[in-house]
Amino acid sequence: MVHKTMTIDSKSILEKAFLVAVEAAQANCLTSHLQKLPPCHGKRVFLVAGKAAADQTTVTEKMLGPIEGLCILPEGHNVNTSLEVIEATHPVPGKGSLRAAQSALELAGSLTENDQLVCLISGGASSLMAAPLPGMDPRIKLAIHKALLASGASISELNTVRKQLSSVKGGRLAAKTKAEVINLLVSDVPGDRIEFIASGPTVPATTGQLDAIAILERYEIELLDTLRPWLSDPRFATPAPNDPLFDRVTSFIVAAPSESLKQASKFLESKNIDCWILSDSIEGDSATVARVMAEMALWQKRNCLLKRPLCLLSGGETTVKVTGHGIGGPNAHFALILVDALSEEPGISAIICDTDGVDGAAPVAGAYVDAETLAKARFANLSYEDAVMNQDSHGFFTKLNQSVTPGPTGTNVNDFRAILIEPEISN
Repeated sequence: MVHKTMTIDSKSILEKAFLVAVEAAQANCLTSHLQKLPPCHGKRVFLVAGKAAADQTTVTEKMLGPIEGLCILPEGHNVNTSLEVIEATHPVPGKGSLRAAQSALELAGSLTENDQLVCLISGGASSLMAAPLPGMDPRIKLAIHKALLASGASISELNTVRKQLSSVKGGRLAAKTKAEVINLLVSDVPGDRIEFIASGPTVPATTGQLDAIAILERYEIELLDTLRPWLSDPRFATPAPNDPLFDRVTSFIVAAPSESLKQASKFLESKNIDCWILSDSIEGDSATVARVMAEMALWQKRNCLLKRPLCLLSGGETTVKVTGHGIGGPNAHFALILVDALSEEPGISAIICDTDGVDGAAPVAGAYVDAETLAKARFANLSYEDAVMNQDSHGFFTKLNQSVTPGPTGTNVNDFRAILIEPEISN
């Protein structure tokens, strides 16, 4: 008896599932929350910051008309708005990031107890809105940021440190204002912990200076001694979680990874594909997680009598310790490791992408892989081993025409991973 794999257009289906996940987190999800804003007895001012800022501003003004405040968005994102607009850089802060943070603090400080500060915050705002503590050289803070990005530290660890070195994060922006603060948040962090969304500028931090020191020691960041004057002085600590200032802060999550995965699952099930959502908050080293998930897929293919295709969905945020000199990001590196870990098994394909459309610092969301990827690389005289060693995942997949490049998506709910397993049929 001959066994062969069912034939479906896996690339098209997986790419569509990714776009469905992205669509579920678009700015239209703000509408119901904007309709429920409480009355304001003074001035209502908006602070819109993050990768979703352009679309969120457009939706808000379409619904409410011209608004007052500040829009902080990545360079290259365009918006026609009545708000003051500041462009800044991601994932590494720049001069625009410093100006954005200072402008946000000035805006918050200008408001009275009768006013309302509505904060539309999405992923990326940590970098887009960055200012060091008083007396700290911005170059030191930037060096720490770059070192942690390259170290493989998780997003939660990165944000724990950034909060303790920032004049705006860890609730410090909320401490600057007397106004009522209403947060409408797009979650890009595992577990939707609001204190880690954009490093929590308007919500209390549950981690402190000692936690930041422990992380810097764990990853052997050389500049730790330079930072001790700020990390050992209670005057520079973030506001305590029980500080009364947070009594006037209300937070709502308007979009989250869990909902995006659910919508992708509904789409796949409409195509007669079974779906298992493994988790929306998986963290860890990209290569390690990729090999674990590859083994899960291989076990299902080889040991279970699947009657229909099965898709393993997951979200979260994996990381890469940078040791090579290629161009890549954690999602494409995950996909690169899958190429080997799946052992060219027929009938298994995957798409691994960042929902903001930018994996690492390149304008590439991620990549698609299947059983033919390694053979295609050999035919094209591409060295898979060199790509892994140099961490050149974007270069590898671009040459094979397997990169996923939707452009900036206007949102960010973290990584999207889908591994599709097709059952065998008998002749």
